[in-house]
Amino acid sequence: MTQGHWLDPLARQLLRSFGQLPKSLEPAFYIDVNRASADDWRRLPSCNETMINLLLRLQRGGVQFSHAEDLFLLLDLPQDLSSRWRPHLVFRWYSEESTLLTPGPLDLNRADADTLQQRLDWPAKRLEKLLQERSRRCFEDLADLQERLSLPAAVVETLIGNVRFGKRPAGPSLPPRG
Repeated sequence: MTQGHWLDPLARQLLRSFGQLPKSLEPAFYIDVNRASADDWRRLPSCNETMINLLLRLQRGGVQFSHAEDLFLLLDLPQDLSSRWRPHLVFRWYSEESTLLTPGPLDLNRADADTLQQRLDWPAKRLEKLLQERSRRCFEDLADLQERLSLPAAVVETLIGNVRFGKRPAGPSLPPRG
């Protein structure tokens, strides 16, 4: 049998049950990124519990990924690991498309109020809440931001790959804009 040879599903099942199907013809596993369970994510090499927790929290908040690069940016995956994950990922969209912000990562824990207003173009109350929550403690990740600000999924989706969450240096926190 050659690698590209087709087999009907019944023949494939019979050969597999008798251990006669070569590994190269075994079906690959696929993960629907926007509906994946914790067990699905665990099938990927080096996908740790911290990553899984973040992805599931974002999923519960309604956040979806439209392509692999967004996922890899969010998880800060190295190139070699990204290339190992890519063949297993399927991106099905389950809602309306989101719009992207100005390119370039914005550090939500370090940017001043004027930069945040300009880059995010959020309503004043939302920006005030971001500054207030950030003064209490830095945001850890997108899921933390979404939960603390009660952001809709569509807003969080626009932030993927466009924001970072660096740690602020010690010192006085930025006061909320009045």
